[in-house]
Amino acid sequence: AIFIGIAGMANYLIPLMIGAEDMAFPRLNAFGFWIGVPGIVLLLLSLLLKWDSGWTLYPPLSLTGSVGYQLVFYAVYAVGLSSIVGSLNLIATMLLLRAPGMSLFRMPIFCWGVLGASLIQLTETQLIGSAMLMLSVERSIGMSFFSPDSSDIGGLLGGDPLLFQHLFWFYSHPVVYVWVLPGLGIISEILPVFARKPLFGYRWVALSSIAIALLGMLVWGHHMFASGYASQLRIWFMLSTMLIAIPTGVKFFSWLGTLWGGKLSFPTPMLFVLGAISIFLIGGLSGPILATVTTDLFLTDTYFVVGHFHATIFGGFVFPFFAALYYWYPKVTGRMYNERLGQMHFWLMTPAFWVMSIGQMSAGMMGMRRRIVDYDPALSVDGIQMAVTIAGFAIALSILLMIQNLLTSAEVGPIAGPNPWHSRSPEWQLPSPVPEHSFSTPITIVGEPYDYGLSGSQYVDLGVPVGNN
Repeated sequence: AIFIGIAGMANYLIPLMIGAEDMAFPRLNAFGFWIGVPGIVLLLLSLLLKWDSGWTLYPPLSLTGSVGYQLVFYAVYAVGLSSIVGSLNLIATMLLLRAPGMSLFRMPIFCWGVLGASLIQLTETQLIGSAMLMLSVERSIGMSFFSPDSSDIGGLLGGDPLLFQHLFWFYSHPVVYVWVLPGLGIISEILPVFARKPLFGYRWVALSSIAIALLGMLVWGHHMFASGYASQLRIWFMLSTMLIAIPTGVKFFSWLGTLWGGKLSFPTPMLFVLGAISIFLIGGLSGPILATVTTDLFLTDTYFVVGHFHATIFGGFVFPFFAALYYWYPKVTGRMYNERLGQMHFWLMTPAFWVMSIGQMSAGMMGMRRRIVDYDPALSVDGIQMAVTIAGFAIALSILLMIQNLLTSAEVGPIAGPNPWHSRSPEWQLPSPVPEHSFSTPITIVGEPYDYGLSGSQYVDLGVPVGNN
């Protein structure tokens, strides 16, 4: 669902935000979509065939189980190919199809987040695809890559299961930034609109997205502190993981600087942006605890990791994604959502999430393991788990409220007009909903993207009306 949300937003918004008529390679885009569909179908079918190694697919379990594993390997390979094709298309679109006058440092900041995520997808996904291919070959013909004793599948000796962990996490940690970087871009995109102030430190924020993408490729080993790899490498992975706090901190200082002294308004998109900042802060502060070798050895595979992950993903993507849904909803549908229901969604979901995430971290600190079917009552986490469960249902209820709001408003919501938020971004200079092949007449970029509140500033020069009314 997260991949679909990211790909959908990026493919819809990137051409509009850079003044392009379409994606660079529309047919390649269609291929990327349709190759992903059978991958998703295979993944769902595999659930019916009893594969029990968990989502990490660690050998030797994934080498000796049911045929369901084979479907998972093919599914991951297909979805990975889809993401590589999509990332290549997005990179080409942003580098080649920007409107006249739009230099890289005049692009909307959301584009920088997508650019960083696309670089990760393009360079890292091959590793997980290769790992799936190696697992498939080892299962099929016994060529040993990962199993130290492949006699049970008729193969040769000498594989290394630790090799699979390196290949798996070399992709699967950076993929977190594939989710988070566009989300952080959404925060930086929406915040100046409702603060009516320029984005503080635009260039540093743009470069921080690329820095996070590059550093994210070097830190996978912190997932494996307890696996037994060479102990001297632990220090490197610990330090490199903590280095990511520097470009991430740049974003936080930018957000605080943008809010400071602004003329703030608080519609639903702004509330979700502020909620995202506060939640992502907790996700970030809990990160060094797991990046430090000594504490990670005690907390690895506990519910503390689950709580940290939820805080990072909800703050880095889920809350920004909801902010984006409400923010660009008038542009997509031409109608406004119900603001009261939007606020109810936020105020129901946010406290429920805090209860869920902090409860998970607390249970983990008390020794509760993850991936265990039953738990020792002596841990005394029953009350915490009940609170976490109720909070999870409250979050689900709030999302149902949002779905009802958006579906109903598409039919009966008030007409929004082309630019209800008074944004400077190119997509908001078009009619709502956006016509097909929007910028048939090119626009020109003549200023900075976030000079809100500065008299006489202009970002987009339309020249003549664009689109078809």
